[in-house]
Amino acid sequence: MRQAEACPFTLRRLETIRSTLGDPALTAATIQTLETLAPDPNNKPRLIEWLQAGVESKDRRYEIRSALRALSHAIRPRSYLEIGTRRGWSLAQVLCESSAARAYSFDRWVEGYGGVENPGPEFVREEMRRAAPEHSGGLRFIPGNSHDTLPVFFQGVPLEVQEFEDLSIVRAGEDAPRSFDLVTVDGDHTALGTWWDVTDVLPFVAIGGAIVIDDLVDTADEALGDRATSRYAAIRPSPEGLESSLLDVWNRLKAGLDNYEFIESFDSIVPIGIAIRMH
Repeated sequence: MRQAEACPFTLRRLETIRSTLGDPALTAATIQTLETLAPDPNNKPRLIEWLQAGVESKDRRYEIRSALRALSHAIRPRSYLEIGTRRGWSLAQVLCESSAARAYSFDRWVEGYGGVENPGPEFVREEMRRAAPEHSGGLRFIPGNSHDTLPVFFQGVPLEVQEFEDLSIVRAGEDAPRSFDLVTVDGDHTALGTWWDVTDVLPFVAIGGAIVIDDLVDTADEALGDRATSRYAAIRPSPEGLESSLLDVWNRLKAGLDNYEFIESFDSIVPIGIAIRMH
């Protein structure tokens, strides 16, 4: 990023974010919120143990949930968009820190995703009422394939008969903020699907806002036989030579965006990338 083009506000915001990530007190708050949520014996004990070890050692480690807690503390987002919600662990961290944030959740609600129960939006809504009882900003769920719903939500495609068959997505987009202070991309884990999600949301990240991308590993779900699908595939960008690697997606963003500052952690329990829009 060209630092000279950044304004003092975004430079201060970047400094605040860097100093807040991994803060032991915020990590402890992350753990406390996770413990209020419903049990997930396959995943939650290991995550809490890893986070607790960081609190005790004060080594400022972070992963997506604790990073979102820190980002929400630093940014105080008025608006939050999340792709991939599952049981709401990330969503809860944002709503706990930002009680007035308008939140939008995009998820396919795939049954048995990741080998655990995936109960759906009403379950998550109840979880949020328990974990973030002071949140009053509104929470909207947009079910379906994000590669179909995001283009309609942002009205990046012609709105014709097919789009108006589910008018709720069009209306949700019309009522949504024109920019988002915080965005999480943690849905489709194919490289192409992640690329589509990121390029859909990038134009709507606010100046001083952040986009978080999880699972920056040198593989993607294409290796498992999965393929990204979209009814708009013919008009969507597909970068030449994209590897079956979420790390390749991240590296392409770093190389191609000069108005963002990039923070990454490959020491996390799962690698994570954070991009802050500077101008």
